[in-house]
Amino acid sequence: MASHRDRYDDRPPLPVGAETNPEDLARVAELAARLPGSVSALSDFLQARDSYNDFDPTRLAANDAILARLGAFHLAAEGTHRQLLNYAQAYMAPSEVMAVCRMVLRGGSTRLRERCVDLLRGAQPDGLTLPARQGGAWDWTGLLRGVERGRLFAKQPSQRLLERNGLPQLTTVGELRAMLKLSSPELLGYLLLSTSGSGGPYATFTRPKRSGGERLICAPNPTLKQAQRAVLENILARVPVHDAAHGFVEGRSTVTNARAHLGRELLIKFDLRNFFPSITYYRVMGLFAHLGYYLEGGVFSSRDSSRAVAPTLARLTTYTPPGATWRASYTPQGAPTSPIISNLICRRLDARLYGLAARIGATYTRYADDLTFSMNALPESGLGRFRWWVDQICVQEGFFINHSKFRVIRKHQRQQVTGIVVNEALRVPREERRRFRAILHNCRTQGVESQARGRAGFREWLLGYASYMNMVNPTRGGQALAEVQALLAAEGPST
Repeated sequence: MASHRDRYDDRPPLPVGAETNPEDLARVAELAARLPGSVSALSDFLQARDSYNDFDPTRLAANDAILARLGAFHLAAEGTHRQLLNYAQAYMAPSEVMAVCRMVLRGGSTRLRERCVDLLRGAQPDGLTLPARQGGAWDWTGLLRGVERGRLFAKQPSQRLLERNGLPQLTTVGELRAMLKLSSPELLGYLLLSTSGSGGPYATFTRPKRSGGERLICAPNPTLKQAQRAVLENILARVPVHDAAHGFVEGRSTVTNARAHLGRELLIKFDLRNFFPSITYYRVMGLFAHLGYYLEGGVFSSRDSSRAVAPTLARLTTYTPPGATWRASYTPQGAPTSPIISNLICRRLDARLYGLAARIGATYTRYADDLTFSMNALPESGLGRFRWWVDQICVQEGFFINHSKFRVIRKHQRQQVTGIVVNEALRVPREERRRFRAILHNCRTQGVESQARGRAGFREWLLGYASYMNMVNPTRGGQALAEVQALLAAEGPST
C-alpha cells in the first residue's frame, strides 16, 4: 500500500524530537483491525498520548489505518460516522478531512451532511482545491457534487430536453412501468428493493482482481435485468458520451483507447478510486433529472400516479448493500446500465480533463476508471503541477485519484495502455503472445481438448483471443487468427 505521505501531501512534517514508539504502533494496529467499531477507542488512545514525543508518528499511523479502511465505514451506523467526523476534526489534515467527509456525504443523514459541511469550512482546505471558475476563489464544494440537495432540486422537468435527445416522454411512474413491461406496481415495488438481502432482486459474488483482492459483482435477477436493459435501450443509450470515453461505447474499445496514445514521448496514467461506488443514488437521480425527468421530492415510488420518474429510474439502476439505507445506493458492477451511467456521469469530468490536455498539447482518454494522458514534452508548469490539477478536477467532479496506481512512463520504457503496448506500433505484450503461442503449439501436437481440460468455452476463447490479437495488430495477429481457424476446422465440432 502506498504510504500516507504519498497520498496526502498537505500533512506537516514531524516536529523536531518526534519519536516512534513500537508499542504505540502495535496498539494502533490492534485497534485498526477492529475498525470501524474502534474509531472512538483510537481517539481516546491518541488523546492519552497527546503530550508525548511519540504522539505525531502514532497519530499519523492511526490516520493511515482509518483512511485505508474507509470502505469499511460505508455501512456503519450513524453514531460511528459521527465518531469518525469527531476524530477527523481533532487529528486529521485538511486533505484527510476531505476524504472522510466525501465518504460520509455519500450515504449520511441530513444531520451528518450538515456536519460535514461545517467540518470542511473549519478545515479550510482551500489551498488544496481548484477555483470553481477561472480567476475565481478556491472552491472545495465539488465534494458535495451528487449529494447537495439544493443544487439537485433546482432541476426542472423539461420536455424540450427529452425531445432533443429523442427520449421517451415519461411523466408518471405508471408510464415508466409500461415502458419497462412490468405487470403490476407490486412487481415494480419488489424490484425497487434493489438489494441482495431480504429476498431482494440482486445476487452478489466476488471475482479476483488482476491487481489482487476481490471485486464485488452484483447480478440482477432476470426481471430486474430486463427492466434495466429497457432503461438502457430506451433512455441511456440515446444520450451521447464524451469523445474521450472509450469504455463500453459502441465502436470504441481498448484498442481505440490505446491507439490515441501511440508513439508519444511520455505517458501519464491515473486511476479513479472506488469508481462505481462513487456514483451514488443522488448522482444517478441527478443524471435522469438533467435529462428532463421529474424529481417529485427525490423519493422513488411504485405508485402509478407518482411523478417521481427520475428517483425511480435511479433506484432501479443502483444497488443498496444489505443493512444500508437507500441513500447509500450506488451503481453496481453487474448491472447492464452501470457502464453507460458511469460514462454519462463523467461527461463533465472528461470535458475538463480533455480541455486541460489540449492546453498543454497532450491527448486524454478514459476507459472506465483508467485516465491516460500522453504528450511529447512535460508541461511548462511541471509534472507535479499537472498532477495536482488532474487530482483537483477529479475531486471537484466527485471522484478521488488512487495515487498508489499513478504512473509516468517514458518512451524508453514499455508504454502500455489498457493492456496494449503503444511505443511504436500497437501490439499485445510479448509475454502474452508467447503464452498464447505455447497454447497453440500444444493444441496442434496434443489436440484442442487436451488444453481445454474440461473448461467450457475453450474453443470460443481461442478464437476470441486470436481475433483480439488481429484487432490490435493485423500484421502479427492475422497469422494467429488464421492458424486458430484452421486448427478448429481440422478438429471439427467439439464433442
